[in-house]
Amino acid sequence: MIKQQLVFGKGNAKLDSFIRTYSMPAAYTCPSANLCQSFANRETGKITDGKNTLWRCFAASSESIFPNVRQSRWNNFELIKSCKTIGKMVALIQSSIPNNTTYIRCHVSGDFYNEMYFRAWLLVAKNNPAIIIYGYTKQIHFLVKYKKQLPSNFRFTASYGGKYDVLIKKHKLVSAKVVYSVNEADAAGLEIDHDDSKAIEHKRPFALLLHGRMAAGSEASIAISKLRKAGYIGYSNKNESRNHSSYTVLTPLKFTMRKNGIQQLTLA
Repeated sequence: MIKQQLVFGKGNAKLDSFIRTYSMPAAYTCPSANLCQSFANRETGKITDGKNTLWRCFAASSESIFPNVRQSRWNNFELIKSCKTIGKMVALIQSSIPNNTTYIRCHVSGDFYNEMYFRAWLLVAKNNPAIIIYGYTKQIHFLVKYKKQLPSNFRFTASYGGKYDVLIKKHKLVSAKVVYSVNEADAAGLEIDHDDSKAIEHKRPFALLLHGRMAAGSEASIAISKLRKAGYIGYSNKNESRNHSSYTVLTPLKFTMRKNGIQQLTLA
């Protein structure tokens, strides 16, 4: 019998193709989402926003548009949920990671939906010190609880807009804020991460420029229109759509090989 495995992708519109990506359904696996909470119906793809949603989750929009993306993320979630022990979770994740992986962008969509699942990825990171596992999370209480146990290759940025924002400054966590304009980022003294370089480096707070499809008539939708007029068209994913241009990348990356085989990120 062929053992089912989790699906890992290859990069996206922001990332180099050698960066592996892993996703689960947006919102359904994000219990601490608040200002960006958006659900794409598993069957129809129809979007339902949360009661406090200010900007629509870009990942939910992708699931709404592309049924194959939605199905892949739900399949991953179902496989993970079928694991009843942390050991089985770790074994499933570990066996599914493609050979020669050096970077994993964990949760392009989704989040650590419970503590056992968080601990499973933590153990995977500890078991694979040559793989940088990074991403964003609103499950900030887990970052705080396990702060002293996080290995250097486990790099999750605390994402503002969730239920545990108050913990970010208190515990001096590396964080990211969604901004509606370049001016907003400048006023906050934050550099914008267009290509995940700052998420991977994981050294200081930064901003993420609003992108994706927003609810019609919302403040976020108006901001998107202004960004488009300013030349920031949006990120596209060549595996999902060929109809959108990319944001201007302000800090292009180069990846070089160290002697030990680990790829090192540097600015071009």
